[in-house]
Amino acid sequence: MTVVDPTTTDPRSPAQPVERNRRQVLCGLMVALVAPGVLAACGTSDTPGGTTTPAPGTTGGSTPTGGGATTGGGSTGALSTVAAIPDGGGVLVDSPSGGKVLLVRSGSTVAGFDPSCPHQGATVDPPKDGVITCPRHFSTFNATTGARISGQAQTGLKTVAVKVDGDSVVLA
Repeated sequence: MTVVDPTTTDPRSPAQPVERNRRQVLCGLMVALVAPGVLAACGTSDTPGGTTTPAPGTTGGSTPTGGGATTGGGSTGALSTVAAIPDGGGVLVDSPSGGKVLLVRSGSTVAGFDPSCPHQGATVDPPKDGVITCPRHFSTFNATTGARISGQAQTGLKTVAVKVDGDSVVLA
């Protein structure tokens, strides 16, 4: 089913109305009625023209917001402090080049992952009990290596090179 909104026109063709599919209409209603955080569950490549544009510093897919803790860096150039990352858990932080990085801590070791699920690009949640889970279709990944455990994703999470520098975590 395609819904045509006669009040909106496509900027690429001002004389033609924009067509919206059922998912786009329903997601728009959910966002308007429930909360802006619902937008993360609605992102797909079903945009007009069928393309997605990755955010700067990401590898592709959509760039949904929300999901998990977010922390800023401790010192200049740092992604986070080691203390801000729960041992056995993780946090989502802003990357200096744009986008997000998932930092996962095990003792004094910190690993970095691109938090975009390889299935459809949703932002994965920080790990619980050693498992990173995608909230959209529940693909799971090993929190230590990022390797795929189960679900619709066909590959593991991409690693982001990070290192501990004093009490800060920085890009390697």
